[in-house]
Amino acid sequence: MTDTLLQMPAARGLYVKALGTARRKPGKNIRVPQIEVRVPAVQPTPSRLAAYREICGFELAPDELPITFPQVQAAPLHMWLMLRPEFPAPLMGLVHIRNSFEMLAPMTAEMAYDVRAALADGRRTHQGYEIDLVTEYADGAGQIVYRALMTVLYRMKTDGPPLRPKPAAPAPSLSEYRSFDVPSDIGRRYAPIGGDFNPIHLYALTAKAFGFPRAIAHGMWSLARAAALVETSRGKAARTLSVQFRQPLLLPGKVALKFTNAGSGSDFALLSRTSDKVHFTGRLG
Repeated sequence: MTDTLLQMPAARGLYVKALGTARRKPGKNIRVPQIEVRVPAVQPTPSRLAAYREICGFELAPDELPITFPQVQAAPLHMWLMLRPEFPAPLMGLVHIRNSFEMLAPMTAEMAYDVRAALADGRRTHQGYEIDLVTEYADGAGQIVYRALMTVLYRMKTDGPPLRPKPAAPAPSLSEYRSFDVPSDIGRRYAPIGGDFNPIHLYALTAKAFGFPRAIAHGMWSLARAAALVETSRGKAARTLSVQFRQPLLLPGKVALKFTNAGSGSDFALLSRTSDKVHFTGRLG
């Protein structure tokens, strides 16, 4: 089923509605409905794009969209899909576990693009049930210029594949090193720019309601910050990016980005400077 909207939904209102999905109780026969939504002629506002570049630290290719921005811009469509009554899981219990992004052609702020988001697939794992969401941008000629895949997890008892071994710490081959501190208010500063008002990112009090001792950083902000640092080191903007989120970044936080620039890509990992936690690992090309 395909729906077409005239414009992007307002993100803040969607998060209020998301709280109402807590009543959803998926059974053992959980399935992902085949639903997609489209919005024509989407163009970022210059002020939002400038604010996004600044808070994430993107310095290269100022006339182009950073590789993570189209996914962030389409986030209200992901929320819209998951708020549909056919979607089986409560939104506030979902865990963002991985992403991949492909910039198939340079995208500029002066161009308008048709955006498509869809619920793509689902599978049982040892942790619960994973759900994939696909995002695509097409130019005026109908050519796909951007494609992204996001996977979220609904934790539940499952007969899925056996538990995988705990991932090892990043290999010493990640020779480059950048450290930075993450302030306690980064979630509140990023939320209106990124359009993600999930209460786990805003205040310690609201995060505790969902089981976290303190607020946690937005995964898409910390990924974008890491990508921007690696881009600057490489001297060129990313065309591909993948990430596996592992452990949340509690606010405030002290982190170290380890990476290596070799061949056509850069492997990277974001680590805690105060513990042995690995927040995420990924590759940028």
